[in-house]
Amino acid sequence: MTPLSFAAFTASTVLVSLLGARLFASPRFAVLTGVLFVLTPLLWRQTQDASGSLYALPFVAGWLFAAAHMTSTHASWWPVIAGGLLGGGVYTSNAAAVMMPFYALLTIAVFAQARAVRLRELALFVAAFAIAAGPLAVSFISHPERLRDTVNAYHLYDAHRFNVLQGIREMSSWVGLTARTEVYYDYFNPAFLFLTGRVLLFPLVVLIPAGVYQIVSGETTPLARLSLVGFLAAPFAASLTAQPPIPGRILFITPFAAIVAAYGVKRVLSWRFSFFGESWRLARSPYR
Repeated sequence: MTPLSFAAFTASTVLVSLLGARLFASPRFAVLTGVLFVLTPLLWRQTQDASGSLYALPFVAGWLFAAAHMTSTHASWWPVIAGGLLGGGVYTSNAAAVMMPFYALLTIAVFAQARAVRLRELALFVAAFAIAAGPLAVSFISHPERLRDTVNAYHLYDAHRFNVLQGIREMSSWVGLTARTEVYYDYFNPAFLFLTGRVLLFPLVVLIPAGVYQIVSGETTPLARLSLVGFLAAPFAASLTAQPPIPGRILFITPFAAIVAAYGVKRVLSWRFSFFGESWRLARSPYR
């Protein structure tokens, strides 16, 4: 583990724990969310390999933490921080250059749909992201060979034969979409996620569905919904390659999985208390 990868791991853990405290308003759930994140097998594997993909995680966790404050304080600096972190995160890896703009779009969609923030705050968020990520876009425009080399390296399309528009048309064709959709679903195969021991902890095979149910049925906060769509969006960049699932390419799922699993613990505890409460009521009933 290099000092930089250890710093990324530590910063991500602290931010995920703080986010848990913010979402659940509970020190215990703050610790729980952090522990669920830290114990992720994929995270440890990437940490031991000193993978550069770890560098994106503090930016993702920091964006979520800042976004959690956008709906409550309405202070101008939180949307600037959230957008700036996503924009800065595009420089951490090629996958991050795809995922960070996608997360920015998800933030706008979720917050606008929930009407949780004012238009001014969304504008500040977009402006901060554009300013931070702008140099990368300018670099690709002024040096098209960099974009061409990146596209060919990840086998998105044949950049020597097609320009960008033709490449997008090739990727979005029926054959291209079918192949990428199959890869996307393969990343959520329970055997891949939970049984190999290389991605998520096995107990999360119960906690994550319970968390999804809790968020969909009982949570109205934009951050809960953003965490869920972030979890579902995690394989987006990886599926563009139309190659079989590789654990390291889904590292973005780790903070979202911890948050959704923490919601799953909340749901399981509510079922438990409901069951024991009903059992106690029946036990004391004079009509039993």
